[in-house]
Amino acid sequence: MNKINTNNFDFLRVVFALTVAFAHLIELSDLEVLKPLKIYFNTRLAIDGFFIVSGFLIAKSYENSKTIKEYIIRRAKRIIPAYAVVILLSALLFSFISTYSFYDYFSNIQFWKYLTANLSFQNYLEPCLPGVFESNKFCAVNGALWTIKLEEAFYLSVPIFYWFVRVKKFNFYVLITIVYILSVTYYMYFLSMDNYRIAKQLPGALAFFATGIVFYKNFSLLHKWKDYIIIPCLILFVLEHYILKTQILKPIAFGFMVFYIAYSFRFLNNFGKYGDFTYGIYIYHFPVIQLFVFLGLFNKYPPLIICTLVLTITLLLAILSWYLIEIPYLSKSRRLRQKKLRS
Repeated sequence: MNKINTNNFDFLRVVFALTVAFAHLIELSDLEVLKPLKIYFNTRLAIDGFFIVSGFLIAKSYENSKTIKEYIIRRAKRIIPAYAVVILLSALLFSFISTYSFYDYFSNIQFWKYLTANLSFQNYLEPCLPGVFESNKFCAVNGALWTIKLEEAFYLSVPIFYWFVRVKKFNFYVLITIVYILSVTYYMYFLSMDNYRIAKQLPGALAFFATGIVFYKNFSLLHKWKDYIIIPCLILFVLEHYILKTQILKPIAFGFMVFYIAYSFRFLNNFGKYGDFTYGIYIYHFPVIQLFVFLGLFNKYPPLIICTLVLTITLLLAILSWYLIEIPYLSKSRRLRQKKLRS
């Protein structure tokens, strides 16, 4: 178990979070000078990487939980506190920049729809606040949060999956293969219909999460042969992602690339010793960028300075979120692991 717990997942998650943040920075600022950089920040791959890591770690968390109740409470404590804070803070603080008066803002049905939809993880039902960011390219307060509902759905699907395996005696690999095939079929169908917005949702993303679960269950074998498997996976990934534009075996190929990085390069093992700021970076960057766009700062000052300021503020919020909101709700084992990393 020591080998499985010594990894670079903290490093990978920060890379994925920053990739999404940079991509949104380029898109929302709409600056011509930044647009050529967009090809280097692929949000889809970053999110798929999150799902792979999540599948691996959530399967581990579930198998190490004594009861389903304990597992669900752990997952809820990890996601909900910081998520609720960013929703509520945005709703309250952005009242100061709304074109509406305070009374009209807080009495507006859109405000309450925003709170209801976002606190229930259904962000798409009302992504905007009344009179906020109306002059921006998008009025969405936090367009990055759409993946959180997928994460929650993944968390809830794990006990159901294990129930079929343990209680109904389904073969683990037959069941995971069925899930995988249905997922990639769903994704490819809606992609062929030119409906990527639907294709990327839960069934389409499930193949990456399922891949993470399989890699956890076969950790010893994959770890032993990782140096031999990585080259074929790289070739397969390049073929599907850049040439064929398909998603048939790509979740497996990309999944192993993530696995390989996670269990190679030992100098990155202690990357997260000061804290796991990934979640904070992910949930705070979008409203910070939107605020800077609204204030017109990208057009008034050199883009490099403003981009640096945006990322600095995002990181500071992530650090505060980690120490003030996230750590108090972590499980005892997770806090001990963090203390061990620091020492």
